[in-house]
Amino acid sequence: MTCSARFPVYTLIIAAFLPNRQLLGFLSVRTVAMIGLYALGFLVAVLTARVLKSSILRSGRSPFVLEMPAYRWPTVQSLGLRLFDRSKVFLRRAGTVILLVTVLLWVAAHVPYSHGHPPAIRDSLAGTLGRTIEPAIRPLGFDWKIGIGLITSFAARETIIATMGEIYGMDHPESTSMDLQSALRHDLTPGAAVALLIFFAFAMQCVSTIAVVRRETGGWKWPLAQFAYMSALAYGGAFVAGHLWRFV
Repeated sequence: MTCSARFPVYTLIIAAFLPNRQLLGFLSVRTVAMIGLYALGFLVAVLTARVLKSSILRSGRSPFVLEMPAYRWPTVQSLGLRLFDRSKVFLRRAGTVILLVTVLLWVAAHVPYSHGHPPAIRDSLAGTLGRTIEPAIRPLGFDWKIGIGLITSFAARETIIATMGEIYGMDHPESTSMDLQSALRHDLTPGAAVALLIFFAFAMQCVSTIAVVRRETGGWKWPLAQFAYMSALAYGGAFVAGHLWRFV
């Protein structure tokens, strides 16, 4: 299912590559694209559940009993507490995972030193990691910079935004006047942008999700199987979407 962590990624890429013009009279192209990504994730999740239920997770029917809570109108206090709780969760995540990934990326982008000076981003440790996986992601239209973002996004999906900002901030001297959207348009084709959206819609790029599945199932079998399936689905979906876009 499409979680809220993918929303910043969707927003960045959609705003960079899709025009903000009206479609169907009251919905814009960007709105339709955003809704479409969430609908696509929901549809594939239902189909996957259906396939699993009729194959390796087949079982007999059992009654489903759910006790419904007492519904009440929301109050200012309950809304305030809910917003306060979610804000704490976000700040904790932004102040730990995202900050840690950004610091590690900065260090990896400045080593190894050569004659007392940091290397170019392409020749740094981070650039080497990106160039290592570039042959695997090149069929999707991604370069080594996107490869670095895909690696760091395993900690949390939204960290790819900070990663791209860090990379383009160092890779382009003119980046002070060039925003991240313009930098992405410079390095990604529209087909590659669509492929990146589909990849994030399907990929299991979250260490915390793997940890939860490991805890709930009591072993590594299902987390690894889930990761392999969703990675293959993301790669295949991105490949097909990127190549189909050429005919649009």
